[in-house]
Amino acid sequence: MSAPVVTDLHGFRLERLRPLPVLGGSLGEYRHASGARLLHVAAPDESSTLSVSFRTPPVSDAGHPHVLEHLVLMGSRRFPARDAFQAWQRWQLLDYLNASTTRDWTAFTASGTVPGDLLGTLEFLLDAAFHPLLEDAAFRQEAWRALPDGSLGGVILNEMRGALAHPARRLREATGAALFPDSAYAWASGGTPQALPDLGVQDVRDYHARYYVPANLTVFAYGSLPLPEITRRVASALRDLPTGEAAPAPRPVTGGLPELTVTHPRSAQTLLAWALPAGLSPLEVQGLNVLGLALLGHPDAPLHRVARSLGGALADGSGLHADTAQPVLAAGVAADVNAGALLGALLETLSVPLGEAEVRSALGRYTLSALDTQHHGFPYGVGLSFDVLGAAHHGHDPLPHTLSGTVQALHDLPDLPGFLADLARRCVTGNPHRSVIRLRVAPDLEARRAPAGAAPAEDRTPVPAGPAPVRAALRDRVSLPPTPALHVGEVLGVPAYSARVPGALTQFSLTRDLPTPGARLDWLPAYLHLLPRSPLGQALTREVQALGATWSVNADTTHDPLDPARVTLSVTLNVRGLSARMPGVTAALGRAWMSLDPVPPGAAALLRERAACLRTLLPSQAAPLGMLRAARAVNPGFAVRDACDGTTSFDLLDAAAAHPALQETLRALHAALWGRADLRAVVVADAPAGTLGGALRPLLSGLPLTASGTLPALNAPASCPDLPGAAALAWPTVPFTHPDAAAVTVLGRALQDALHGPVRAQGGAYAVTVRALPEAGVLLAVSARDPQPERTLDVFRAAARHLPDLDGDTLEAARLGAARQALPLRSHAMQARQAALDAHFGFSPHRAAFLRALLSVTADDVTRAAALLTPPSPPAPVPAATLGVS
Repeated sequence: MSAPVVTDLHGFRLERLRPLPVLGGSLGEYRHASGARLLHVAAPDESSTLSVSFRTPPVSDAGHPHVLEHLVLMGSRRFPARDAFQAWQRWQLLDYLNASTTRDWTAFTASGTVPGDLLGTLEFLLDAAFHPLLEDAAFRQEAWRALPDGSLGGVILNEMRGALAHPARRLREATGAALFPDSAYAWASGGTPQALPDLGVQDVRDYHARYYVPANLTVFAYGSLPLPEITRRVASALRDLPTGEAAPAPRPVTGGLPELTVTHPRSAQTLLAWALPAGLSPLEVQGLNVLGLALLGHPDAPLHRVARSLGGALADGSGLHADTAQPVLAAGVAADVNAGALLGALLETLSVPLGEAEVRSALGRYTLSALDTQHHGFPYGVGLSFDVLGAAHHGHDPLPHTLSGTVQALHDLPDLPGFLADLARRCVTGNPHRSVIRLRVAPDLEARRAPAGAAPAEDRTPVPAGPAPVRAALRDRVSLPPTPALHVGEVLGVPAYSARVPGALTQFSLTRDLPTPGARLDWLPAYLHLLPRSPLGQALTREVQALGATWSVNADTTHDPLDPARVTLSVTLNVRGLSARMPGVTAALGRAWMSLDPVPPGAAALLRERAACLRTLLPSQAAPLGMLRAARAVNPGFAVRDACDGTTSFDLLDAAAAHPALQETLRALHAALWGRADLRAVVVADAPAGTLGGALRPLLSGLPLTASGTLPALNAPASCPDLPGAAALAWPTVPFTHPDAAAVTVLGRALQDALHGPVRAQGGAYAVTVRALPEAGVLLAVSARDPQPERTLDVFRAAARHLPDLDGDTLEAARLGAARQALPLRSHAMQARQAALDAHFGFSPHRAAFLRALLSVTADDVTRAAALLTPPSPPAPVPAATLGVS
């Protein structure tokens, strides 16, 4: 017998309770006397999520909600330290802790598997939200301040400069302004560099007093935490607070601007956007999601073809978007084209009913996404919180329909293509609420200078360190994950690891390892980009998605546990889908993989287009690219990774596009990769492990026994482009099997905590990351959206001097952070696949020992590891590689 439903918990009264059969749980909607709302998704998941959120419509481009989001985490009544958020984060064993400002609501979200840490974090977030200090000094650091040279600095100012460097962000903001004028969506909730200096700290305090009130609060909870423990803490935080008023839900908008033009210094694009009608039914909303996947969900989808016919790739911002109260469907071309031609091409395409195969493919993919509730390296509850809270703050039903079982209603429709055609007519082609958004190439406006009379603001007040909260011992909070039971077998001569995991999905991979990739590495970026766009890729996408599965091919690298400079490049076919339909999926793969062409028509143009797009995005990707470049300078093994994902890949794409034997070479590469004699496999599903390998037989039987094919060398001169707004520094450390590997990882966490404040104070960088990569034998420091990278590099070079005294609390916090890094949240399937990878590359005998060593690292161990940060005396070369481009 199920437990009785409690309808009143600490003043929270149950308004509605509905089942979520996909999760094996329910959605409960509760209301407090103050007006505060609680949305509780009960689910049998040890990873729980809590979120404190408020509806926060922007009132101008000055960024009121975004600045307030930063400031509330910089000291509150119970936690007065200015680094309160960083200090709290250091002491919690959480998988996620972050704040987010969306278009019209703000959330402070935490997720983890340790109930005490998560419930304590709820108290921290509630105190921060309702009782922030909102200090002048914090405002000057985060929002904007005058610098000695008369320019403006500030963390958020720099953040938004970096965000708006991406064409997609400018199109996003312009779409809201065009479709929804005279509404909150006409303003940039994050603020713009031109308008942020109009904001003052009192404006932020007034905004807080209006919107951070109980009546405007919505709390989200997911997982298996005891609901009474949640309601007790929230009710306590609400006690004696003025109720305030809830911000009204957005009103429907029925018309917008016909056209709006904005600029970008490097990118020209033309986008057509429709605001979809308000009041759509759950079935219509799900139908629109399927329609969006059918129209845009793969490189040969109809709207991709429209873009190519007009001379470019699909525009940034294309897709179905639900971040506004009325969903938006947008499509366009990454080029400056005639708006009438774009509208005509889109209307013509949208007026043609989709074929049965296209519709079934999109429905299969949508069904898979609805049933996949695993943690793919990211807490499932966090993603769900954005869906549920977005609907609630927009005045919609918060029920996640994909989890309520109503996806089946789409399968049951007698004429799904006809239903989608009617939906497209009513919501898109026959909908006059549309706007053209143009992105034209033009220089940005000159940066604003400090207002007349504004004195340089250099706050020298020491930032008080946040106290260590009361907590259980680290060893009592950290548990090593169980090692999945792996079955080792063989299918048609291919070694296969398999493991049984719960769930309705099967996941498998086929991998070709290339310890000495040679010319294959040079051609790989072109192959990986073109394969999904080829006749082979297009046919597989349609057939496999219709069966409720997805496929992809990617490249990855693994460092040797004994010698991190030795790297193996692996090319992997990954497949994930509904277990009941997996035999059909593997049969389709087996029929097509070696019989259809892996190279699309117009391959050279597609590669040139891709390389140009990547170069346009350099300003927004400078931090990860810089980190990779710095790592390569101290560990040559990273050259392989840089060729796949770094700036070297840009040059390789251009060189491949110019090669006269492009198509023949890529066909030869495809043939050279997929011989059975050189492959290995991993299979995970909810079936006896010993039987799982047989699921691969239809695919493997379609592959040749041995691979063949020779490739010409590819001459690609290195362009080494500037990476603006990032500083990166790398040091070589020790192999994974070295006794000091765990200490280096703890050192990285200690430096992450120690360098965050000095970097922000000196240069105003938006983000700072210091991280040891123990498997790769490097320690990395990088800043993002950094207006003063050279000043940041000075801080990085002096990293050892910033290392604090490793007293008990400081060391414990660093070990806790290292444990979080070494034990990321993984689904059972991901754990099994990682175990197979460890077994194959020789990490298995060392992984558990490394994790145990993390929990017992001493201050002397970290001090010894810190000696690696000290460059040797001349004439020996300095081992630290640096990158800094302003």
